[in-house]
Amino acid sequence: MKFSQVFLKDKNFIEKIIDFLEIKEGDVFLEVGPGDGEITKEIIKKGAIVIAIEIDYNLFKVLKEKFYLVLNEKLFLFNEDFLKFNINNLSWSKFRFFSNLPYHITHSALFKIIENKEKFSDIHIMVQKEVANKIIKEKNYLSYLINYHFDVKELLVLPPNAFCPKPKVFSSFLRLLPKNNFLEKSLEEKLFSI
Repeated sequence: MKFSQVFLKDKNFIEKIIDFLEIKEGDVFLEVGPGDGEITKEIIKKGAIVIAIEIDYNLFKVLKEKFYLVLNEKLFLFNEDFLKFNINNLSWSKFRFFSNLPYHITHSALFKIIENKEKFSDIHIMVQKEVANKIIKEKNYLSYLINYHFDVKELLVLPPNAFCPKPKVFSSFLRLLPKNNFLEKSLEEKLFSI
């Protein structure tokens, strides 16, 4: 697990996630860490376009082979680090965000999502249950920041055996809906730098 990625393998949970996504034909998803493409495949089957960012070159090659029939039509693949990826360089102006976030980049990825929230109509992410609890149930900097910018709902809790390789922790599938905040960006930055 070079990039601390775990892949959802349980078909029942994959089906539930696809149901929660409520995919419409023509939706454009920005997917971070598609891994082996199991969920990517289901999103494309529903008629959506997927822009997938995969940091692991070996997985990137697997995805290119697996999806060669729809490359640059239904699937646009980037072998890059999401944290360094410039979303503004993409042709689309609005996306739906989906990710089974690698555990080691969760916090940094959340900050990047906040910085680009105007680009996302909704965000669906898989995180460690512990991180979900910090966001939803605890009073801390991350919780205030996320809840200021988004309405957050936990949709599913997934056991370790739903994934391969099997992590040591439970995972949560969250929906974040961007809020329309009234503070100017400079005031927001001051508020959250205190």
